[in-house]
Amino acid sequence: MGSLNTLWQIRKLKQAEQKPPREIEIMRTRRFRRILRHALNKSRFYREYYGKHGIGLDNADQVTLRDLPTIDKKIMMENFDDFVCDPALRKADLETFVSNPSSRGRKYRRRYEVIHTSGSSGSIGFFVYGPRDWDHLRAMVMGRIARTEFSLLRKIRLAYIGATDGNYAGISLARGAPRLFYRFLPVHINSPIDDIVGRIQSFQPDTLSGYSSGIHLLAMEQLRGRLNIKIKKIACSADPLTSKMRRTVREAFGVDPTCFYGASESIGLASECSNHQGFHLFDDWHCFEVVDEDFNSVSPGTPGKLLLTTLYNYTQPLIRYELNDEIIMDANPCPCGWSAPLIRSIAGRCEETLWFERSNGEKECIHPLVMVEFMVPGLRKLQVVQPERNRLILRAVIQDDPEETRAAIRRRMQEILMSKDLHDAVELDIEIVDRIENDPRTGKYRLIVPFKP
Repeated sequence: MGSLNTLWQIRKLKQAEQKPPREIEIMRTRRFRRILRHALNKSRFYREYYGKHGIGLDNADQVTLRDLPTIDKKIMMENFDDFVCDPALRKADLETFVSNPSSRGRKYRRRYEVIHTSGSSGSIGFFVYGPRDWDHLRAMVMGRIARTEFSLLRKIRLAYIGATDGNYAGISLARGAPRLFYRFLPVHINSPIDDIVGRIQSFQPDTLSGYSSGIHLLAMEQLRGRLNIKIKKIACSADPLTSKMRRTVREAFGVDPTCFYGASESIGLASECSNHQGFHLFDDWHCFEVVDEDFNSVSPGTPGKLLLTTLYNYTQPLIRYELNDEIIMDANPCPCGWSAPLIRSIAGRCEETLWFERSNGEKECIHPLVMVEFMVPGLRKLQVVQPERNRLILRAVIQDDPEETRAAIRRRMQEILMSKDLHDAVELDIEIVDRIENDPRTGKYRLIVPFKP
């Protein structure tokens, strides 16, 4: 989709915001039928998986969403080559592609956007978007989150702060901003603070996007007088923006930041409106179900896990896919007039920052989302344990050659430590394990177990 067609698509998405819930439901049902038939036609996994439940092309138009069994990341990744709808996409090839530094910022086979993450589950996942899928997602984010007023006379200066050294969701989406309308600066969240401030100051962005913690860091530097930029719009995601952080950002830049909810599975799931009273779900291009542990629907105001069905990704359709996040829906409509359902709160697990100490006594940290995005070929699951201030243990569940994967894990972690000048200060151990148990106190998996003095 070209830039002008992107504008046309954004216009259609904005028009949908004015439609009543009944019309949205009709559109959503039609799109669900279409992608279900596509999955049955093109995905061997879905054809066999649903076939075991008596569902096929002959009765696809009669089944409801709740008639279908659920899936999760483990099921998807174990069946990846049969799961995707293009037989040219192979998990082993994608692992090689995303692990190659020269692939950063590039499309796989010059066609596919590939997003990789371990997320809060610690298990590696790949999410692939074809050209039409990605263009639609990009239009959805630009139209409903950025809500930018474009001009052909002056390009918008967009700075992104987050993990930038891989094929991650946030940087991939920001890097894809149309060059007809944008100038773009990526800034790695793990860079030294002086480098971050210097690059941002030199670029003088109009718009900031990225991790909430990164935006808050820039706000603190602005208030200290080390940064002097004039910002028109701010979009935050990835980690929580607390009310205190929001006040700091507003005080520093005179702009109320917009938070949005996304995941590698679908980077644009929901966004705040100008009322900032919750997140409007993009329910015209997704099906959302909030359920309990037995997959029964829960009522608004009650916490439940989220089942996601994407209605625009025809390369890797996700149908009744379990996300790790727990959400609470709001029973009341938003005063803004947009009929999209409102999330009151999102309780995705927040990992903790790793703090280390250099020989001169200086403290330095590694942002937790850098570890969320950690990936090397052969790695299946990871846990980061910091038993002492300057000691790190990476516990890894792997596949294939253990020594080759161990070496790759060490190289990647050393790269991260070197970026903060910590490679000589931190003792690093790699433990290959068969499985990683959940925390016995909480019953939940912990990606990062930081040192507690």
